[in-house]
This record gives sequence, C-alpha cells and structure tokens, in this order.
Amino acid sequence: MHNELGQNFYSMAYRNIKVAKHRTLFAISVFIFLFAVIIARLAYIMIFNDKGHEIKNYLMPIIISRADIVDRNGVIIATSLPTVSLFAYPHEILDVNEAVEKLGSVFNDIDKQELKRKITTSKKFLWIKRNLSPPQEQAVLNLGIPGLHFLKTERRVYPDKNLLSHVIGGTDVDNIGIAGIEKVFDNSLRESTNALVLSMDVKIQHAVHDELEKSINEFHAIGGAAVVMNIATGEILSLVSLPDFDPNKKSDPKNKARFNMVTSSAIEPGSSAKIFNTAMALETGRITPFTKFDARFPLKVGRFTIHDFKGKATFLSVEEILKYSSNIGSGKIAIDIGATHQKSFFKKIGMLDSVACELIETQRPLFPHYWSEASAITIAFGHGIAVSPLHLITIFSGLMNDGLLNNPTLLKHEIYAPGRRIISSKTSKQLKALIRLNVTEGTNKFAEVPGYYVGGKSGTAEKQKGGHYLKHANYCGFIGAFPMTDPKYAVYVVLDDPKASAKTYGYATAGWNAAPTAGRIIKRIGPMLNVTMQKGTEPDWHEILRKESLAK
Repeated sequence: MHNELGQNFYSMAYRNIKVAKHRTLFAISVFIFLFAVIIARLAYIMIFNDKGHEIKNYLMPIIISRADIVDRNGVIIATSLPTVSLFAYPHEILDVNEAVEKLGSVFNDIDKQELKRKITTSKKFLWIKRNLSPPQEQAVLNLGIPGLHFLKTERRVYPDKNLLSHVIGGTDVDNIGIAGIEKVFDNSLRESTNALVLSMDVKIQHAVHDELEKSINEFHAIGGAAVVMNIATGEILSLVSLPDFDPNKKSDPKNKARFNMVTSSAIEPGSSAKIFNTAMALETGRITPFTKFDARFPLKVGRFTIHDFKGKATFLSVEEILKYSSNIGSGKIAIDIGATHQKSFFKKIGMLDSVACELIETQRPLFPHYWSEASAITIAFGHGIAVSPLHLITIFSGLMNDGLLNNPTLLKHEIYAPGRRIISSKTSKQLKALIRLNVTEGTNKFAEVPGYYVGGKSGTAEKQKGGHYLKHANYCGFIGAFPMTDPKYAVYVVLDDPKASAKTYGYATAGWNAAPTAGRIIKRIGPMLNVTMQKGTEPDWHEILRKESLAK
C-alpha cells in the first residue's frame, strides 16, 4: 500500500522510525514523571517536614529585622547588627568525637561532654553557638567538619551598655523582647523599620547615673534611684536604678540587678509626703500658710508617741511646719482636716492609683484598707503609705504644673494633651513658694544650686522587713523642682540605706545625703536643659505667700 506521495507504510525503514518515536516519547514521559515526583517531595519537605524548615532556613537565610531605639535627639540606644549562628545536622556528622574536640578548640566556653551528648541524642536540628564573631566563623569553616552549617541572623546591641538598662530591658537569643521597652514594643519593633523615639536624653542620663553612683559609693548605700521629669509634659528625661546590668549579656532574669527600683519598689516617702499634706490643707481654702497649729507637745497615737526631730516646742504656722519638717504639726493638720477628707484628697491627686507608664514592671501603691485617724496622722508625715519613685515624682510634678497632672511617659510626643486638674492654681503657687523657702531657710539647704532657685523636700523613712521597721536602716529621698519662678523640671533621688560619716556629722538622714545628691544633679543637667541661671534679686517668697493667701 502506498499513500499519495508514494510512501510504503509496510517498509522496514518506516516501521523502525515509528518505533523510535514511541520509545522517545515514553522516555520523555518517564523523565517528566520522575522530575514531578522529586519536585513534589521537595515541596513536601520544605513546607510540612520539620527538617524541611531547617533546610529552608539554611538555603534561604532568615534575618529577623528589629527597628532601632533612639533617644529624643536621635542618639542610638539599641540597634541590630548582622551576624551568623552555627547549627548542625547530627546525622551528617561523620566523627562525633573529632567534631567535639575541634569545636572545643574554637569555642573555649563549650562543655564538650554536654555537646557530645546532644549530638549523639539529637536526630535533627541542633544549635551549636549563637552570634559568632567573624574570626570564629572563619575558624569553623577551616575545620571542614561535615554537618555544620551557618544561619544568618541579627544580634541586638546596646552601645551604652548599663546606662539605660532598666528602661531598655533587653532581648533573648532569638531577638525577642523579654523586659522593658524591648518587651512592651516587641511587635512594633519587629514590624516597623522606623526607629522608636524615647523621651530619654542620653546626656542627661549619663550625668544622673554618674552622680547617683558617686553618692551610693560616698554614703555606702546598698543602691539608689533617680528620675528627671519634664513637669509640663510628663516626659521622663532620665531614669536610673542602681545596681544595674548590661543588656548585651544574657544574665539570669532573677538577678537582683534587674530590679527596677524606680518603677517596681514601694517606698514610704517619709517627710516628703508633707508636701501633699500641706497641699491638702491649703486646698480647703480655710487654712493658709500662716495658720498656726500647736506643736509644743509630743502627739500620742494609741500606744505610740510622735516626736519632732529637733522640735521647736511652740505653735507653728503651715509654712513653718513644712520648713522645719514637723511631724507633730503635720499630724495636727491631718486631725483638723479629718481622715475621710485626707483619703479623698490623696485619691483625687492620684496617690492611691497606679500610674500609667509604658513599662509593665510597675508597683501599685500600698496604703491602709481602713483609713483611721491614726493612719491619717502617720500618713501626714510619710509613714503608712508607700509608692514607687516614679509615682511620687509624677504626683509632685502635677502639683508644680499649676495643678495639672500628666501621665509619665518614656516616649517622645510632638503634641501633648493638657493634664487633669488635681489642685487649684492658687494652691500650686503657694506650694512653689513654700518648698523654695524649705531650701533657702529650712532643712534642705544642701540642695541649693545658685541661680536655679531649687525648691523641694527631703524625706527619711525606716525600711521594713517582715512587717517590722528596721532601726538605723532607711530610705532617704529628696523630691524637688527648678527653677521655682516657673518650674520646668522635677528631680527625685532616693538612696537605699546610706550610712553616716564624719562628713555628715554622724547623720544618715536625707537632708545630708539625698538632698546634696539632687543638688549636684541639678547643677550638671541645668545647662544641658538650657535652663537660664537667674540673676539679680530673688523674688520675695514670703510676700508671694501673703499675696496668694489673700487672692480669691
């Protein structure tokens, strides 16, 4: 049979060509099928199998990005640097003993026995060393050990080490926030490329840290805390808690140095609380700075007797009660006002509620459930109520801010909402004059800084342990602001159990240690904050008190 072209379909040559075509098509089909099986298997391993995840990580290095954290001036506080980590597939290691010995020669801190056990018992993925230095990476490559692989990662770095440790907190080996700002803003730092801008100022922080550390050493204190706050906005410019830690080092989270004394402690304010008791009295409108109370005799409260340290044994005005730090006078004010009204006032100004702050490591205030007259008397001079240093400076700043309370913040904001009114403008103005006189004429002269018109009040409170007060173990604090003509910044310093010395004439009270510490801090940071030193004649604060007491 022939087709139109004369081709013979039964010829031997034609049949051979046809068979060859069929075989070629079959071979191609088999190859395509096998290729599809391989692709499907790889896809399964890469997507669903645990080891596949590890292979995918190895073939396609994962870099966990984390945004920078900067201070209010753009100075880098925390950043991430590219690095590599070493891992192994144990089943690929041919000679375990040789691998362990060679790795031990590169990493001196590796426990060889533990590494051998892990390689022997692990079936899939095993971390060997995280965040290698370039020389370490090259040294491992030179070993030529099968089964070792590198994974590109990032390492969180804190250039200032301990300086801002309690604010920053830190991250774990996987670059996940575990404390402080790093924990609170973990998601946003991982999801954004924009730097997180804090209210902190590294220059201010360095000065405060340095002065606090000097005082702890000078007075042989256990530790201490200091805060600087912008009165008008609630911005925290400096927050120091000592002892501190280096967040670059992955230390034990239970380490005592990780305790943030500024936010997590509850400390009785001692005589610093007399500022709030005085504000309460003035806010009634019927008590003025010149109203007198009988402070001639000790005040009996149950089985306890309240005395004044170097008391005047006379009638004292409200101004003198604060200036001479009279416990008896403060107690008499509380009796006159009444326990119910005192508790209501402390509630109004925010002393009985937690302060809202970005850090989660915060302490609720401690105060008596039943607010008796005895409670009112002791709270009037700073015992029986305990708050954190951050809490105390926040309320104090509200009193100085014309009576407007702002929430404390560690973030820099361009726009701030006006604060909540807690006292009248009139009371605020009287308080400013009173605490200025407390420095110029009262018990806190060591806090004075010429030209800055510092005002404030010290407080010494016995420490507690097991529900009992400890004799000769105190918290010594000073809360103040400057300049008192128009307060811009508040400073709070507290020392944990400072000791007396010949320099302090045997005294270990706050006026001899915390007050001068605050003065040295103000002297250093004033120029950094562009606070103009006052020149000429200082305002007559007594006259200001008289005018304000008559104002409606």
